[in-house]
Amino acid sequence: MKPREIPKIVRAQNDSIYNMSHSKGIPELPPLPGIASEDPSELYQLIQKSSYYPSLMQRASWTLAAPFKEQRYFRSPSDSIANNYTLTARDLKMKDLQRIPSIIKPKRPSGSTKQRAESPSPKEYVPSEKKQKLLLPSAHEFDRVPSVSGLEASQIHHGTPERKVPQYSDKQPLTPEEQLVVMLHHEEEISVQETPPTESDLERYCYYIHKGVRKDMLAPQPKEVMESILEHISSDFLTDPNLEALLSSLTEEVQDDYHIWLMKNVVDYILMDPEERKRLFIHSTPRPFPQRVIRAPVPWHEVYQEVKSWNQEHLFIVNPMMLTLQHLWFTEFHELRFVRTKEILEGDLPLLPSEFEELIRKHCQEAHEVLENRWIPTCADLFIEQKDRWLHFAPQNDFESSQQIEEYFASVAILMSLQLREMVINSLEDLLTFFKIHKEGNDFGETYNEMQFFIPQVLVIKLDVEEPSIVFQPRMIDCWNLICRCFLEILTNSEGLPKVQVKLFPELKGEDLILRTVQEDESLVSDFLSKMAEIFDRNIVGPQKYLNVYRKYSDLLNNNAEQDVTEFLSKRHDLDDFVEKIDGLTKLKKEIASMHVTVPLAMFCLDALKLNEELCFRTQKLKDRLIQFEVEENRELNWGICNQYNIIADKVTEVPLTTEELVELTAYLKKSSEVTVFKLRREIREAIYRLEFLMNYADLPYEDIKLNSTVLHWPDEIEVIFETSRNQLMNRRDHVELTLIKRCSEFEAILEGYNREVESFRKKEVMTMEEMKNNVEKFRELEKNLDQALNEYETINREEELLEREKSQFPLLRTIIANKQPFEQLWVTAYNFSVKSEEWMNGPLQDLNAEEITEDVGTMWRTMYKLTKTFLDLPGPKRLAENVKFKIDKFKQHLPVLSIACNRGMKDRHWEQISDIVGYEIRPDETTSLMNMLEYGLSKHIEKLEPIGAAASKEYSLEKNMEKMKMEWVNICFNFVKYRDTDTSILSSIDDIQLLLDDHIVKTQTMCGSPFIKPIETECRRWEDKLVLMQEILDNWLKCQATWLYLEPIFSSEDIIAQMPEEGRKFEIVDRYWKDIMTHAVKDTRVLIATEQPKMLDRLREANILLEDIQKGLNTYLEKKRLFFPRFFFLSNDELLEILSETKDPLRVQPHLKKCFEGIAKLEFTEDLEITGMISSEKEVVPFIRKIYPAQAKGMVEKWLSQVEEMMLSSIRNVIEDGIGGYAQVPRKTWVLQWPGQIVISVSSIFWTKEVSEAIVQRTLQLFLKKSNIQIGEIVELVRGKLSSGARLTLGALTVIDVHARDVVAKLAEDRVSDLNDFQWISQLRYYWEDGDVTVRMITTEARYGYEYLGNSLRLVITPLTDRCYRTLMGSFETEPWGRPGRTLQGPVKRKLPKTLQKH
Repeated sequence: MKPREIPKIVRAQNDSIYNMSHSKGIPELPPLPGIASEDPSELYQLIQKSSYYPSLMQRASWTLAAPFKEQRYFRSPSDSIANNYTLTARDLKMKDLQRIPSIIKPKRPSGSTKQRAESPSPKEYVPSEKKQKLLLPSAHEFDRVPSVSGLEASQIHHGTPERKVPQYSDKQPLTPEEQLVVMLHHEEEISVQETPPTESDLERYCYYIHKGVRKDMLAPQPKEVMESILEHISSDFLTDPNLEALLSSLTEEVQDDYHIWLMKNVVDYILMDPEERKRLFIHSTPRPFPQRVIRAPVPWHEVYQEVKSWNQEHLFIVNPMMLTLQHLWFTEFHELRFVRTKEILEGDLPLLPSEFEELIRKHCQEAHEVLENRWIPTCADLFIEQKDRWLHFAPQNDFESSQQIEEYFASVAILMSLQLREMVINSLEDLLTFFKIHKEGNDFGETYNEMQFFIPQVLVIKLDVEEPSIVFQPRMIDCWNLICRCFLEILTNSEGLPKVQVKLFPELKGEDLILRTVQEDESLVSDFLSKMAEIFDRNIVGPQKYLNVYRKYSDLLNNNAEQDVTEFLSKRHDLDDFVEKIDGLTKLKKEIASMHVTVPLAMFCLDALKLNEELCFRTQKLKDRLIQFEVEENRELNWGICNQYNIIADKVTEVPLTTEELVELTAYLKKSSEVTVFKLRREIREAIYRLEFLMNYADLPYEDIKLNSTVLHWPDEIEVIFETSRNQLMNRRDHVELTLIKRCSEFEAILEGYNREVESFRKKEVMTMEEMKNNVEKFRELEKNLDQALNEYETINREEELLEREKSQFPLLRTIIANKQPFEQLWVTAYNFSVKSEEWMNGPLQDLNAEEITEDVGTMWRTMYKLTKTFLDLPGPKRLAENVKFKIDKFKQHLPVLSIACNRGMKDRHWEQISDIVGYEIRPDETTSLMNMLEYGLSKHIEKLEPIGAAASKEYSLEKNMEKMKMEWVNICFNFVKYRDTDTSILSSIDDIQLLLDDHIVKTQTMCGSPFIKPIETECRRWEDKLVLMQEILDNWLKCQATWLYLEPIFSSEDIIAQMPEEGRKFEIVDRYWKDIMTHAVKDTRVLIATEQPKMLDRLREANILLEDIQKGLNTYLEKKRLFFPRFFFLSNDELLEILSETKDPLRVQPHLKKCFEGIAKLEFTEDLEITGMISSEKEVVPFIRKIYPAQAKGMVEKWLSQVEEMMLSSIRNVIEDGIGGYAQVPRKTWVLQWPGQIVISVSSIFWTKEVSEAIVQRTLQLFLKKSNIQIGEIVELVRGKLSSGARLTLGALTVIDVHARDVVAKLAEDRVSDLNDFQWISQLRYYWEDGDVTVRMITTEARYGYEYLGNSLRLVITPLTDRCYRTLMGSFETEPWGRPGRTLQGPVKRKLPKTLQKH
């Protein structure tokens, strides 16, 4: 056996009885040998235990119990009992005792001989010794007291300075504080002398307390003790069977405490013997708590005696004047009250609150005047009449003290104050009794009955409207404050009454000259008010309940009716719908007008006149709005009809100025007379129907009557206008046709002249330069005339087409155009070459463009070549074309030299190379021409010069591209826009800049790779670096801006910064960088300047790193919020941040509620932003059972949203419970319209399950099937009637459920199901109300109803496939909630079951 496996009580052999090297070791048996495999025997264990824990009590004795130590004395039971009574007598024996004669003294109280024998000697009554004994407890007492606790204990243990101990004497008794110092000093002395117990001492001490004394050795607890305890417990608790187990447990606990207490006392007494402590190996025991008792006498004893003597000498209550004052009060003023409640009851009740308060104030003031003007003066008169009864208290001269007379009148004042207090208390009691006539309250049950409240009411409360609810005027809290003021008015008017000595001695001055009365802060006032509050609370139930009568008119109060009318008017409706709507409002107004105007309700009488008038006014307003809408619509439609007729009349009476207008007007006249007018006549018939409607419901003004008359007369007037217009248009058409014929003849004559002019150019040959110029001018003029002829041709054809005549062709026009073209090309080209060739040969080279010249020369040559082929039959034009072609061929030989000389890329280095080839220096200047270059003989070396020109062209192209790129960037600017309403700007519309930057970087890199880049390579590399830097800055800039725009609204909120201080600090740095960069950029928006800020790229990179850290912290923060309120997972980060950034405004959560709660579109808030209910998307309102105070969440949105979730579940459960209670009280067709849609379906399902179960047991399924059909018929009848949109949705969903339930009952009846365990029945989805909860069962699966509010939504039709899917999902619900449905379970079905169980 390993050492750690040896039992605790076993010690090592060197510590056993065989090796007692430790003189104080605990004796034990030697340990078992290590090879022993079996457990020790019971005898071994018993002996071992006895050796470790020696016996405390004898196992058998003559008495009930005897200490173990008595065994070694062999004493008789009497000696043993006597010796154990006290330690000081442990060596005495009965035989050694001598009889002590009793000391008999005269006049001692009678008593037994034993009492006299045990009386102490006179010596014990020495005062000093007795006091010392009382003040300093014995050592035996302190042995039973634990250590000092609290501050004194800490001072003792930590060595406080030595305390000065007071000394007692008979002349100067000790005060309680001084007695405490003496006791603490004595405790310190004992604490120093004693040794604190060790852990072993404590362990053995506790063992002997719990196991050292058997319970049969103890005296049983007296029955009287338990009976005394039970007397203090209510009999309701003693007889309650549910508390029987608790009572038994507490009784056992009392018995155990009693036994433990006795055993501890036995152990403590035995351990007082040092030998027993040594035998039991307990060196020290815990000290008991000190018992500190303060004892008499105390220093103020004499003061008490003096005060008592003074009271005996200065009380004046027995003076005859006191009786006179009492008699006066009881005979004349005892019945006086501040409020005459009997008079109020006999008066005109009820009163307005202000009138009632004024009446109370008037009564109180009158009572005050009676007291001040009658009571006080009468008392003064009595004192004057009977002055011999009190005048002797007054000082007889100036040297005597007035103290006695002052005390006398003080007693008088106290007596009168008591009388005044009695009147005040009686008045308060009367006022309370006045209200107690309505102490039963005004809860009138389900239906209000006016005859139930025949006792006169007290206060009139008016009902008023404060949208969207009905309020009391004044409010209930104001009524309560008024009643409180009435009670306090009594106290107020009881104040200010002078004492009687003020009347007797007018010259008397001082502060305390007013009679004291009941004060507002006294408990009796609060008692009266608390009793009044109970009565008031019972009487505010009825008014609140009566407001339910107006619940069906709530749409008029919360603007739902207004919205309903608005929605109605926003859609197209027939007049029949308007009639139905208006008649319904008329009926509603009559119903409201017939309601009670005054409603007696015990203490209160409700004045509903203003409310009824307001509701009637709102109903009439809605009715007038519908009528006015139809009046305005009729006016607009009539105006529309008249406008259409006016447009037609104005149009057909116009005079056409052109052929187009003539044709268009003719077609319009035909369409209007054959189509439009017939449509307008249909509209007029509808106008007549509207007019009949308006004549029944509206008072039309004169303008509308006149307008209707105009509409009705238009059909006849328009026919006359049509006939007149037809005649005018026919005459106009004849005139237009004659004019067109004449116009065609004139146009043919003009074309003949143009043709002759073209034919004249056939015979012309080579002429001078001046003649060539004139011919070119003639062709330009002819071209202009032909363009005009073409326009005229098109105009004539268009008019012929409009008049439906055959179009004229005019073939001569096409012939002229075809013949003119070659002659025009010949003369124009010849003239242009003659002019330009001279300029090209002799003009400055710097003004020439070789590429353009080469292109022009090629074009001219090709034109001349074509013309030589065209003019084969015309000798003159042919010779001219050949001559010009020859000159062009000759000039083309100089084009290579021209290309080199006019090359813009030619630099000095290139001309030096050319000079080396030619053999002499060539330096072209501003006047150098092509002719000069030809004279230099460049044409002879053209093959060597062409590579130089090509290289110069390439280099020039690269330079121009570089310059072009730089010039493009010079005027490119950033587009900045203001961020929101701040002074900070942001980049905008930079796509073009990025595209250009990317394009230029590619171009620049391509240029750097060109073999011709050498001359500008350094500049090109610098430009490339500039563009790359701009690109990096722009990329980091845009990245920083995108993140900054996302985070700026977030960290603009103080709430977010308070919750994320580290991220807020980092964002402050980024914000400073950002605004500094943007400020400099806005000063000069050019891209090249804005991107040259010092260390701009480094700052942007640092900002982006900080922004990444901020986003990580933000995501962590949002994750914590989502874990606290998991429904936040349905919101995006932006939506969640919008909520968290406005924690002080709970209304900011409204737009996102639909994503968190499927059925809640918004919450119902009070003006103080307290949440009172939830509203669905269908405008269904479900009130919460308790208010939610978002302000108490201190900005933690998730906290009060969690409360909303809990309150939603609790409220739905509560409404379901109320719905179950109300189901059987009214007909079902009425009940379904009184509750929210979800509750209607749930409660209906519960009662369906209950009724079907009863029908199965009673075998009446056929009867229940008939009942189901009747219920469906009632719902269908309701649907066909007038319903609100919410009620219609509810009944639609209920119909789907009821039809399926009916089908299930039909199937059960067909299969003759008679057992509740039949699979046909248990396979249905069944709802049960058990133990205050809704439970849903299907087959063997049981699920708790989720109470998730889902609004007033529609339900999908339940098919057999739906039932099978329900069974599959419910079967998997217990093993894995919502299961793993297979492919056969469609999405809508998987979503429908959680909806059925109201789980989210």
